[in-house]
Amino acid sequence: MGNDLQLYTKLLGLPLFQGLGKADLEEVVAHTKFGFHKIEAGKDIVSENDICNRLHFLLNGQIEVITTSASHGYQIKEELVAPELLQPERLFGLTQRFTKTFKTLTVCNVLCVEKDEVMRLSDAYMIFRINLLNMLSTYAQKNERMLLRRYPESLEGRVIRFIADRCLRPAGKKTVKIKMRQLALELNDSRLDISKALNHLEENGVVALRRNYIDIERLEAALQYIQQ
Repeated sequence: MGNDLQLYTKLLGLPLFQGLGKADLEEVVAHTKFGFHKIEAGKDIVSENDICNRLHFLLNGQIEVITTSASHGYQIKEELVAPELLQPERLFGLTQRFTKTFKTLTVCNVLCVEKDEVMRLSDAYMIFRINLLNMLSTYAQKNERMLLRRYPESLEGRVIRFIADRCLRPAGKKTVKIKMRQLALELNDSRLDISKALNHLEENGVVALRRNYIDIERLEAALQYIQQ
């Protein structure tokens, strides 16, 4: 009874289960196979190219998300805190594999729901189905809006926008591993101009530079800076 109550409380905090009534949630808890995993710090939850055949809910803890470009020319690391759902859009569609690596920074508790259980819940509960459709639709709409958005005119703005567009969240700490030459290729500009833009951003406290690394403590502040 105590475990069921604890699970009931956790489900209430997850977006896919919000709106379900008490009776429905009790039925979900009683008849759904949930997998609970306690993962120590420094371990992969899932890795890039792993098959996505279940939903992963980060219930508590802090994780690092690693995004690597298709050419392996650069890599972006960002930090996220629970609650978080790991790439739910990869459960369906053309490519059902993760495109990012999710690694624990602290001890984390992860709730997993197999794909067949997700399908059963979608059939049984309209609210769950609507929540899932809303989540996937929101993801698609945000990506479409990004493509239609006007890019900043300044090179400093284009550098920050390049980073932000490749992150899961436009906020928080980000670390970009990229050579100056590669960033110049990505932005179709000269290495010298890229160097000047990065140094200008560092002088204004927007980024911190290391050899082949760009550190951003708060991406939301960097985005606000380029909009001024």
